[in-house]
This record gives sequence, structure tokens and C-alpha cells, in this order.
Amino acid sequence: MEVVATAIILLHPLSALAVIWLFINQRKWRQKGINLKGSKRQRELENHEKNGNKLFFYVLGVISLAFVSKIFYFQIINGEVGISDLIPNHFHGWAGLLGLGLMIYLRHLGLRARKNRLEKKSFAKISNLHGRISDIMTYLIMIHAFLGFLYLFTYL
Repeated sequence: MEVVATAIILLHPLSALAVIWLFINQRKWRQKGINLKGSKRQRELENHEKNGNKLFFYVLGVISLAFVSKIFYFQIINGEVGISDLIPNHFHGWAGLLGLGLMIYLRHLGLRARKNRLEKKSFAKISNLHGRISDIMTYLIMIHAFLGFLYLFTYL
């Protein structure tokens, strides 16, 4: 049964790696957008917005998977799951919830920039802040992933 528990606990970090890869690719818009013009830029912008919305829900899924996998893990290993098993008791867990807050804010800024752009209002400051938040999040994601890697050893 420990093999099953280990496989279950590994679902979160493996899916998180995929989402991190998507996040890094999503950020490439900052470099791409500068050089594009006309309809090609418009298509790429729409693609960026569509992928950003998907990415937000993927992040929600990865965080949910962390909790669900812990529930199954503790059920298999201990035969029961307490609320204390689900409350983060380490920096990795709390940083994940902080990252969720940042992701919600990042999405809010992206949606606001899109709304202003479509309404022909000023959106440059919002877009710039959106990009800077994603820059900061990239570093925080890398730190979070490394801490998660270290935290994983408590389960293995």
C-alpha cells in the first residue's frame, strides 16, 4: 500500500511541473508581443488571454490536487485523516496559498487590462503591472518548487 500512497502523493508535484512549464511559456508573451504587429499580434494576444484563463484553472486544479492527494495518502497510511493533516504546517504549503492569492491578482489584472483595451481605455499601466507581477511570481514559483522538492522527502 505504501507504493500506492507514494504514487498518489507524487501526483501534485508532477502536475505542478506541467503547470510551471505552461506558466513559463505564457510569460514568453512579454518578449513576443514587442516584435509583433497587426493581425498577427492580435491573434497572439488572444491566444495569450485564452491560455492565461486556462492556466488559472490549472493552478486551482494543482492546489486542489495537493489537498486531495494528502487526504488519500493519510487515509492509506494512517487509516484516518484529521483536519491537522490538511492544514499546511510548513512554508511550502503556506507559500502555495500565497501563490494562489498572487495568481488571483494576476488574473484580475489581466482581465482588467483586456476590458480596458476592448473599451478603448488606457491599459498600459495595468498591463505593465500584470507583467511585473508575473516576473515576481516566476522567482517565487522556483523557490516554491524547490521547497516542495525538499518537503517531498518527508513522504518518501
